[in-house]
Amino acid sequence: MTDCISRKENDKLESNNQLNMYELNTLSNETRKFKHQIIEDISSKSDQLKDEIQIILNKSEFQFTGTDISLAQSVKMKHGSGVKEKVFVHRESLLTELFKISHIKTFRHIFISILIIICAQILIYDYTTFGKINLDFDLFWWSFQGFQTTMIIYWLPMQLSALFLVYFFFKLWALKRHKTNSILIDGIFLILCIAYFLLMIVAPLYNIYSVSVACRIIILLEQVRILMKSYAFVRSNITSVLNHVVYNKKNDSDRPKSTGCPEFSKYLYFMFAPTLVYKSEYPRTKKVNWKLVFSYFAEIGGVIIYTYCLFDRFCVPIFSKVVVKELDLKSYLHLISISILPGALIQMMIFFSFLHSWHNAWAEMLRFGDRQFYLDWWNSCSFNTYYRTWNTLVQDWLYNYIYIDVNKLLGKKNRALSQFLVIFISSIFHEHILSFIFGFFYPIMFFLFSGFGFICLFIPRGNNAAWNVFVWVSLFTGIGIQVCLFSIEWNARKQCPRYFDSVLDYFVPRSIMCSLF
Repeated sequence: MTDCISRKENDKLESNNQLNMYELNTLSNETRKFKHQIIEDISSKSDQLKDEIQIILNKSEFQFTGTDISLAQSVKMKHGSGVKEKVFVHRESLLTELFKISHIKTFRHIFISILIIICAQILIYDYTTFGKINLDFDLFWWSFQGFQTTMIIYWLPMQLSALFLVYFFFKLWALKRHKTNSILIDGIFLILCIAYFLLMIVAPLYNIYSVSVACRIIILLEQVRILMKSYAFVRSNITSVLNHVVYNKKNDSDRPKSTGCPEFSKYLYFMFAPTLVYKSEYPRTKKVNWKLVFSYFAEIGGVIIYTYCLFDRFCVPIFSKVVVKELDLKSYLHLISISILPGALIQMMIFFSFLHSWHNAWAEMLRFGDRQFYLDWWNSCSFNTYYRTWNTLVQDWLYNYIYIDVNKLLGKKNRALSQFLVIFISSIFHEHILSFIFGFFYPIMFFLFSGFGFICLFIPRGNNAAWNVFVWVSLFTGIGIQVCLFSIEWNARKQCPRYFDSVLDYFVPRSIMCSLF
């Protein structure tokens, strides 16, 4: 009897254990399914969550201006690639935000006061020296001699070729690539691209010295802008076209198939928008504030007058009296020292007029929302930070279309070499512009930019005032050296005879040859 009861209890206990195991297995399977479902939901909605967070941040009433925060808002990481992607959001330029503070706005008033004093000094000097006030502005009119020729013969053809030739040939390649997967089609398109870029480099230089200095600046800056924009458009959309080709092959249907080539209206907007990174969509403001546009162009006009007064008062009277053949080391040091102050002011004027006023004027006219054309480079404690914050438009282009591709080819282990190649290419562009503006090759900026500047990238530094002072002193000294040596070489081309009858005369500084022989 006892054995029977014990056996029943064991059977019941075993049955309960089996039931518990079944329930545990069921619970484990449900838990595993639930966990898998959560992972899928998180994976599918992660991008949506990021976009919603970004929208909330963009609508925030608080504006941050620190370099690190600004850089963090400007880029996002592509999933699994380790590559930073440019992000366009609604934001004002840093100076626009800072000028809302009355204490900061006073610094602009100080620069305006200095301009008034310099103009008054020029007028007083003319009256006391020559007995009359000279309002001819001879240097100004000479600088813009040939302006009509510049706009009709140079500027207009460059614009038309960029607007129609580039888009037409890219659209044609996209259509052909969609129908035929042929290496020949790709080869022809590559040859056409190379031919166009070579033509755009060579054609604007034809007879460029028939116009004066300011007109050459317009031609060369527009040439480089169109080259960078055209390359950005082609480089950004090649991947899109090829991806559409693969997608259309996998999804063969009777529906119309997209080629991946963007609409002409998007290309047209990109060609005039103040950015060098192509996107199919940009943040846009609701309306144009024309009063603000006129104020930006008024600032540009004021800066032109300011720069004219600086050259007319501090540079022309000094360097026009220099006898190049009599210069020695002491004379060079003296001239460099007195060139630092006007050079520093000219650099500030270039930054304010071009990177701030000019780009903000076009951004306002085109309702372009992202106006972060620069960061707080004046707080830089290293040249690495300065290069990344002085001109974010060019920095973004160099990173997206040069550094990423070079880094893929050379590998992540050769990061320093990739950085050097980016700086080298940037300095080549700068040297190209300067050499054809002045009419001679004098690679001062090249050595300062890709030599001293590249070495400074690897100098250990801190974030204190001493390093910021070091950057400022280096910048002012560098611009002073350039103003001095270019001015001396300009005079040497007038005072000294040619030492070479070949193209070598263009590349050998005549000021050095004149001092040696």
